[in-house]
Amino acid sequence: MKFKLLLLLLFSSFTLLSQTKLSSAENSNNYSLKECIDYALNNNIALRQSELAIESSIINMQQSKALVLPTLNGQYNLNSNFGRSIDPFSNDVVTKTIGTNSLGASANIVLYNGYRIKNTISRSELDLEAARLDVATQKNNISLQVAVSYLNVLSAEDMIEVSSQNINVTRLQLNRTQKLVDAGALPETNIFNLNAQLANDELNLVNAQNSYQFALLGLKQNMNLTSDRVLSITRVRVPNPSMQIYSESPTEVYEAALNYLPEIQSAEIREKMAEKNIEIAKAVGLPNIRANVSWGSAYSTAAKNFIQGTPTNNPTAVTAEFEGQTIPFIINFPQQNITIENIPYFNQIGNNQNMNAGISAQIPIFNGYNKKYQVQSAQIQKLQSELTTENTKVVIRQNIDQAYINMLNASKSYSANSVQVEALQRAFEAAESRYNAGASSYVDYNLAKTNLDRALSNQIQAKYDYIFKIKILDFYQNKPLEF
Repeated sequence: MKFKLLLLLLFSSFTLLSQTKLSSAENSNNYSLKECIDYALNNNIALRQSELAIESSIINMQQSKALVLPTLNGQYNLNSNFGRSIDPFSNDVVTKTIGTNSLGASANIVLYNGYRIKNTISRSELDLEAARLDVATQKNNISLQVAVSYLNVLSAEDMIEVSSQNINVTRLQLNRTQKLVDAGALPETNIFNLNAQLANDELNLVNAQNSYQFALLGLKQNMNLTSDRVLSITRVRVPNPSMQIYSESPTEVYEAALNYLPEIQSAEIREKMAEKNIEIAKAVGLPNIRANVSWGSAYSTAAKNFIQGTPTNNPTAVTAEFEGQTIPFIINFPQQNITIENIPYFNQIGNNQNMNAGISAQIPIFNGYNKKYQVQSAQIQKLQSELTTENTKVVIRQNIDQAYINMLNASKSYSANSVQVEALQRAFEAAESRYNAGASSYVDYNLAKTNLDRALSNQIQAKYDYIFKIKILDFYQNKPLEF
């Protein structure tokens, strides 16, 4: 009883010491599971690329919505004609330099194009939603990977703790045996055997520490942390899993997954996108009706104003023959006075305005079977998207069935390991009592201890494996990744 009490005190002291070390190691680099997942989501490069795909989908959607707006264009031309040219106002051939300037604006809007724009907008909206669901799928996968790595670190820490406890138990037994050897109650070979056992336990501790480093590296890589970055996780006590039957059947898990998993929703949305592609392809053979309006004006340096002045009389002496006589007299010829002026720029722009408004219709008659082939191609894409959705559901159903079987097997393994540990613990205690009393050899003691150590390691692995298998099924039902 004294020995068991001493062992219990030693175990409690070790647990307190290990917790103190863990607490002292906590710093700004100490992460809980949620913090590990959040960090991974914020620093995953592939996820950031997918989020950029969302931004691209948003731009495509905005661009497709802008197609319903009218187009408006302006023009401004400035030219100089040298040598022989046509006067744009008189249409006369002139040989002088003429400067011209024209400006205008035009606008047109689509009135009908077989609902091509409407279906394009709907398709772009669906594409944006699918892109967001793809990102959600990627986030789920990253979260699950981080959770697995986190559990591996916890499992490795537990293995270190068990290995350390084994060393302490061996050292305690070594000290007690040393006293019995010194008293002549046991042969000295027992000391050699226990030293060998202690060396083996220390090797197991080193292996456990190496496994911990590998597990920690895996967690860092999933979080996109460099290997030289100091990282410690918040130590949580994962409770022993309940051996009760899982509350949901595989069918119930699958039905919940159909309503939750974003990859299924994304595949179904892409089916709708394929339907929109068919409607867009059909629009190739439908009329395209547009309304247009335009305005324009022009200026030319050849344009002149002819201003009439006050007429004047120009007296001219003339003679006339009358009955054989030459009679002189004066005739006043009226003369028109005209003044030529350049027409100002803005006056020309105002006077030369012209506007046009109309509706145009383009009716496809024959376009080389373009519509036919586009529709057929879109229909094939629709069938492919339906098969993709069906295959996604089949894969998920198979994964759930496999996960459920894995969970049942892990449950049986953990239950069997727990029973084995309990039995081997009693066997070790009995072997230890016989060995301390000198009633059994070291071989029997060492065999009992080795079997117990191996069973404890297997139990830890089975425990975390079982917990992870349960979390896989919980994940398909949108249950939080918590322990």
